[in-house]
Amino acid sequence: MKILFDHQAFTGVRYGGVSRYFYDLMITLRQKDIRTQLSILFSNNAYLLESGTFRVQSFPYFLGFMPTNMLFSQINRLWSIAQLKQNQYDVFHPTFFHPYFLKHTKKPFVLTYHDAIKDKFGEQFGHIDNASKDLKQQLLNRAARVIAVSENTKSDLVQLFGIKAEKITVVHHATAFQNLRIPETFQIQVPDAYLLYVGARNDYKNFIPFLKALAPTFQKYPHVQLICAGGGPFNPEETQAIQQLGLTDRISQRNIDDFVLYRLYQKALAFVYPSLYEGFGIPILEAFAADCPVVLSRASCFPEVAQDAALYFDPESESDIRQQIEKVILDDSLRRSLVQKGRERRQDFSLAKMASQTLQVYQQVV
Repeated sequence: MKILFDHQAFTGVRYGGVSRYFYDLMITLRQKDIRTQLSILFSNNAYLLESGTFRVQSFPYFLGFMPTNMLFSQINRLWSIAQLKQNQYDVFHPTFFHPYFLKHTKKPFVLTYHDAIKDKFGEQFGHIDNASKDLKQQLLNRAARVIAVSENTKSDLVQLFGIKAEKITVVHHATAFQNLRIPETFQIQVPDAYLLYVGARNDYKNFIPFLKALAPTFQKYPHVQLICAGGGPFNPEETQAIQQLGLTDRISQRNIDDFVLYRLYQKALAFVYPSLYEGFGIPILEAFAADCPVVLSRASCFPEVAQDAALYFDPESESDIRQQIEKVILDDSLRRSLVQKGRERRQDFSLAKMASQTLQVYQQVV
């Protein structure tokens, strides 16, 4: 069996959950002797460039970030169309929602739906992707099968798009962190006590309300800091909020790779995820893999993913956020208990399991 994947999630995105999902899936399928092909020529994606498994060429942003991405995306799209027309594959798995391929593939395609944030909340978070609900509806209707990354996301698909439940297969994410081997000599400088926030900080991520909730905690516990891993430098709104809350010396942002991020999890008092909504939440599994206590928003898929291996708070209640985080700061035995429960829970997720379940979906449509 040969599975063809396309360029959409990889062209200009250096890091990100969707591109990481597809990269890990392709690599793990190859380990199972399943032929996978990625139709792409040019990419600045770190997972592709650093692995050497896929032959891609990086490119400079000589027209500016967005215009250059659009140019190379168009080049990659033409290449993907050429691969589709050759018809030398069994199943096509597009990596995002552009419908360019509908006119060019005669084989079945499988679509992964990652989250309903834009489709559920509309204009509030409308900038998350460029695909309209109508366009997604068209692709979901045409797909041979749909993969949802959580039961919560499957429920959203049924409610928002009217997709029949039997057409949807839930395949949970996994993380390569479970197999990460870091040399003991690789160490990083970190504060003696810190909380860890990971990834993007926009809108539904609830970052600034999270800071407001924590401001009294930082005053109460002057030894505790907050590290924000990834997500880029603080924007002007974030910088202003940090300054107004008097937290300039207590919060820092760090660029990361897998080794740095693993060590940040490993040495943190806790990983905190205050998001209002997610499709899955891969950082939860990363934290479990690194033996990091987890404190989560009680929202969307989080209880499904973490079950009893996390402490939960109401993401819209400053007092509840503060109370739960202060619990984990103060209670060594609670942190040890969360780490142990995370070790047990992480056994339910693996890249091999994710790939096997996805392969079963491919086999169903061939």
